[in-house]
Amino acid sequence: MKNRSKLVRYISCLFFVFFFVFIAPKFAIAQLDSLHVRNDKAILLRSDILSEDRTLWIHLPADYSETNKTYPVLYLLDGEGHFDYASQMVSFLSSYDRNRMPDMIVVGIVNVDRGRDFTPVYSKASSGRVDSSKVLTTAGAGRFLRYLENEVVPYIDRNYRVQPYRILAGHSLGGLFAFYAKECRPNLFPATILMSPAINGVNDHMLSNLGSFLTASHPHNGKLFISIGNENTLRVDSLTAGLKHFAPNWFAWDYRKYEDENHFSLPFKSLYDGLKFIYKDWFIDYYGSESMTYQEIIRHFNVLSVEFGYTISPTEDFVNNCGYNQLRAKRLENALGIFVENLKKFPNSWNAYDSLGEAYMRSGNIPLAILNYKKSIELNPHNDDGKEMLKKLEESKK
Repeated sequence: MKNRSKLVRYISCLFFVFFFVFIAPKFAIAQLDSLHVRNDKAILLRSDILSEDRTLWIHLPADYSETNKTYPVLYLLDGEGHFDYASQMVSFLSSYDRNRMPDMIVVGIVNVDRGRDFTPVYSKASSGRVDSSKVLTTAGAGRFLRYLENEVVPYIDRNYRVQPYRILAGHSLGGLFAFYAKECRPNLFPATILMSPAINGVNDHMLSNLGSFLTASHPHNGKLFISIGNENTLRVDSLTAGLKHFAPNWFAWDYRKYEDENHFSLPFKSLYDGLKFIYKDWFIDYYGSESMTYQEIIRHFNVLSVEFGYTISPTEDFVNNCGYNQLRAKRLENALGIFVENLKKFPNSWNAYDSLGEAYMRSGNIPLAILNYKKSIELNPHNDDGKEMLKKLEESKK
């Protein structure tokens, strides 16, 4: 038995040696990639206007805590139904490669009683008949609009770094409310997305009240996207007919009918297309083949600033990508100009020095390439690619 026990122990030892030498390293190499951290939070806001507690879901850009940037805000009615895909959609469309819109804060307004909050309540004449031209501000949509204007928007403006550009998106009854808000407070939400708005016979007077926002003096309220699925289009057709007839040149609007979606499935496509419509002038294709200078980039963003009513500047990453576009196209003068100006604006960026170093290397200016790579490594000692490139450049001078 003793000899057998020794044999068992011996075989066991061999197994463990085999495991740790040959098997365990493979487990060590293979590691689980973690999911992206969602920068979302829920807050409870006491409303004096509604006399109840209300929940807001807030999505912040991934780099919010690492920068001092300011952001436009997308407000979502029926937040519990649209918040998840909307916040990811914003991140997708605004990302480095796609560049279809700016990154933004997303605020989902969670429901308590959507029928109560989104439906206009009309006053009554002395005869007892409903006066559809007068919406009560103490009930229904009138009261809920006061809640948004006087409590929700000020809370977001006070507690987050925001730009004065807001988008309101609503579906069905939420679309009816968003339309009502556009008529009553056209400057509160400069852009509006109406997804299959539930305009009914009682609310028909709203269709003849377009002048309330089409003649408003502030031109930055002029963005409206309307959509509908494979359903009755009578009221939406009336709305678009009025816009065709009365909308001034500065008022930008668009209408999409999704034949392959019904009332309940259209919001995803509608929000995607609506955001792209609002920011249709945003895109610069830095994977294209056209010539581009830094001055042209700045002119592009100056036009955007006028369009949206606040100063919009290109980010470091955006300019850097434009520079590499010109570098790949062998437009060295354009690339150098872009990288030099980016470094002037972000003088403490190791990546800006690294990019400029590569541009000088491609142009044959080895001394300036070495100088910029050294500065990049000084700012970021972990820039291993820069270290390797610097070594090659210094060896080439020997």
